[in-house]
Amino acid sequence: MEEKVFRLPAVAGILGKSYVEARLHTDGEGKPAYDRNRELQKELARSVANPVYVVIDPKSRAEFGRFDGADLTGTRFETFLRQALEGGPR
Repeated sequence: MEEKVFRLPAVAGILGKSYVEARLHTDGEGKPAYDRNRELQKELARSVANPVYVVIDPKSRAEFGRFDGADLTGTRFETFLRQALEGGPR
């Protein structure tokens, strides 16, 4: 998704204007941050499946939206981003 969908003009425009990206890498078992990152993923996303995209407020951790899996065309992901902006915490 990062290489194709995030670069689509409609998606990139929303991400660039309205979001601050934070990535949590949970691959690389045995690496120093693996266990902590895995626990943080469980806490924030309530899942250890990848990919999962969660829009949260960084202070309150209120969830504004969640997208599980991939979207090869970007259409559903663009809709998700827009709805998360409009919907407020869930």
